[in-house]
Amino acid sequence: MYKKKIAVAMSGGVDSSVAAAFLKKKGFDLIGITMTLGHNNKSDIEDARHVASILGIPHHVVSLKEEFSKTVISYFIEEYHRGRTPNPCAKCNPAIKFGALFDKAEELGADYIATGHYAVINYSESDKRYILQRGKEKGKDQSYFLSRLSQEALSRILFPIGTYTKEKIRSLADKFGLPVAEKKGSQEVCFIINESVSDFIKKTSSRDLKPGKILDTEGNILGMHNGIESFTIGQRKGLGIALGRPVYVTGIDAETGSVYIGDNDDLYKKGFIGTNPNWIAIPGLTKPLRVETRIRYMHKPRISTLMPAENGSIIVEFDKTQRAITPGQLGVFYDKDTVIGSAWIDTVLQ
Repeated sequence: MYKKKIAVAMSGGVDSSVAAAFLKKKGFDLIGITMTLGHNNKSDIEDARHVASILGIPHHVVSLKEEFSKTVISYFIEEYHRGRTPNPCAKCNPAIKFGALFDKAEELGADYIATGHYAVINYSESDKRYILQRGKEKGKDQSYFLSRLSQEALSRILFPIGTYTKEKIRSLADKFGLPVAEKKGSQEVCFIINESVSDFIKKTSSRDLKPGKILDTEGNILGMHNGIESFTIGQRKGLGIALGRPVYVTGIDAETGSVYIGDNDDLYKKGFIGTNPNWIAIPGLTKPLRVETRIRYMHKPRISTLMPAENGSIIVEFDKTQRAITPGQLGVFYDKDTVIGSAWIDTVLQ
């Protein structure tokens, strides 16, 4: 691999900077590449350029604004219009970071792309498959957001810091003399800055937000809202009503524009139907499979059974009911630290 060229996706943060420093120290032929997506990241570009200069590697800036807008932002807005809660990072990784960005890196002569993600890639000789595993520091593990990657993509990706803790990475950045050692991490939704999701959609979408009813679980009208785009399953704050007890969003009906609220107990469901599964550790699902399933990034994986269903979809049933299973989010399946695969949460099972 030493004869191969590696493009390091440099965001200007400490993780990707240390990833580049690791590879440089090992003698790889490197280039740094930073993508711009249309929102202001000028300071991040300057930080990435500075680190590349310190490491003595070429640095390139490429614009993926059009691709990002068509693929990620349009998806993000449409999902909210449909009464679902999107996961832009899980959409961005296969399409942009390890799709369009790698295409640009290839044009610059790169054979591999490396990033500062906290995850691990191995190759199973027995299964003849690339395996994605959780990063060493579980609190920073990013395997959830990487679970849509294909075998072909995994074959050309490097995660140099996946076996390290965040604390260790910061100390190594200081040791390497990198000025980003104490830089804070990026925000969750990178393209929404100092505004609410509904305000962003109102400003960006070609469709207007429509008022609708807020109902209880029995269909009684409790109030009105200004658009379903302001709500997500499990939400407690910002409902615009007061009932004298904590209540939560339990359902969103895009066709009628209705938002349903109920008690905390109403949020617990037994499972979901998952669509468009992406299998990593196995070639496909042909029979029931016991796994641990994660229904959102901060959710602790819980024991469940996967079952094949119609049209390539799957049924996921938990041994114990789970709180706030949310359509539009990603269900990711694990065997201990290994990612089996993932599927988009479509229909919640009562």
